[in-house]
This record gives sequence, C-alpha cells and structure tokens, in this order.
Amino acid sequence: MGKDIFENYEESRNLFNKANELFEQWDIKEVCFEDPNAVINQTEYTQVALFTTNLAVYEAVKKAGIEPDAIIGYSLGEYSALVASGILNFEDALQLVELRSKYMSEATKLNKGAMSAVLGLDKEIIKKVCEEVTSEGNLVCVANDNCPGQLVISGTKEGIELASEKLKKVGAKRIIPLNVSGAFHSPLMQVASEKLEKYVANLNFNDPKIPIVSNVTADYMDGEEARKNIPIQTMQGVCFRESVERLINDGFDIFIEIGVKKTLANFVGKISKNVKIFNVEDKKSLDKTLASMEY
Repeated sequence: MGKDIFENYEESRNLFNKANELFEQWDIKEVCFEDPNAVINQTEYTQVALFTTNLAVYEAVKKAGIEPDAIIGYSLGEYSALVASGILNFEDALQLVELRSKYMSEATKLNKGAMSAVLGLDKEIIKKVCEEVTSEGNLVCVANDNCPGQLVISGTKEGIELASEKLKKVGAKRIIPLNVSGAFHSPLMQVASEKLEKYVANLNFNDPKIPIVSNVTADYMDGEEARKNIPIQTMQGVCFRESVERLINDGFDIFIEIGVKKTLANFVGKISKNVKIFNVEDKKSLDKTLASMEY
C-alpha cells in the first residue's frame, strides 16, 4: 500500500519519510509496503497507515496540477481531508490519528461490538428496525449512509444479529458482516469520543483554505466546527451520501477518490450517474486520470 506512489513521486516520498521521523512507535513504511508481521488490519496500525498513504497520494495529485475546489473524507479519511483543507497541519493530525486508533481500540475492548452492511433497503426502514431492537435492550444503529441501497449498521453483536434477522424479513437483499474489530460510529465508542474531545481542545484548528464537507453534518465546516465534529464523528454515522448530494447540488460534477482502492468512487457512482468519477492510488491511475481530464 502506497509503495508505488512512494517510488515514483518525490513529494510523496518526502511525506512518508516525514511521517516515519515523527512517528517512533513503529515503521510506517515497513507496515505499508511490506507488512512482514501481518498487522495492517489491526486498528492501531490501519489508521495511521491509511492516513499517511492518503496524503502521500494527495501530494502526487497536487504535483500533477490537480487542485480541488472542495474536499470530503470518509470516516478516517476525514482526517486526511482536514489536512488537505488546511484545517489541521500534518504533524498534529498524525498524532491525533494515532490517539484515535488507540482510543477506539480501548473502546472495543470495553464494549464488544460488530458492524454489517445492509443492501437493498431504505434508510428509514433500517432506522426503524434498529430502534426496535435497541428498545428491546440490544443497541444497534445506522452507522454509515454510503449510497442508495447500501447502509451500515453498528452495535452489540446481539443487536446486529437480531437486527439482521428483522431486516431480512422486511426485504433486505443481503446482510454482509464487516471484518472490523468493534462497533465504530456508534454509542459504544463513547469512551473514545470523550477522550478525543479533551485532546482536540488543545489543538490548533485553522479555517479551511479549501472548502470541506463534514461527515457529521453533511455541510461545510470551519475550524471550530471541525474541532466539535471530531469526537461526534466517532459515535455517529458517516453521512456520505448526503455529503456528496450537497456537493452535487452546489454544482460539483467531477469527483476524484484519493487513496487505496476505489470504494468511495463506486459509492458516488451509485449516488449520481451525472458526474465524472476517478480514483487515484498509484502512478498508473494518476496518469489515467490526468489523460481523461486532459491535464
């Protein structure tokens, strides 16, 4: 992950090197490029690795001459977006991401949970089922609104199991358990949220140089709103569909996913058929995007 971009772009290489200098707990480049100990899927490694890779790819994109008019992230990706927008500097955000992963790992140990993707049902139906199961004593909630027909639920393992059974009965096409270590974007992350709130109180948040849309509100945010939203985002769902729709309504018609794979590009494609969508994760995909955009 990120090795190709590291080898081909000096700006990306400089960012990876800077991250390794700042972060002494483990070797970011080793985990991203080789992962000899197979730790990349553990939360405390995943978040820092993805954050750094996302911004390394962004450095290559900027060097190629692509300048965004607005930015949106998704869950952890919002932290990369905060740096790209100018709200946070790289050093502060790297430390914040490391603490976020630590706090979330601690929360998962205190409150065991799970997450599942629900395909083929309206959000209001899913929300109603989650409320029913929660009222019966097993917490479950809508975590992420990805795109039409695909939402994610999060909660206790029992809550997820009960909700899944009910959702199948009311017409869900598929329920797909996610390979995650806990109930992220749910009230089970309250401990992590409270610790993040205390930590960000002492960080410097600037107003954005590039407009950025919040996961929490699906609206543009300034520096102080970002400070408030960071702990909330840990406990609440990601309003990705609503955020993309906000940008489309504001006239945006070209979306470029920056980072590993093209999951978000696929979401955007299901949200609207009237926009151009690209993804950049390495030199090949960047060259393809540049050619298609005639840069």
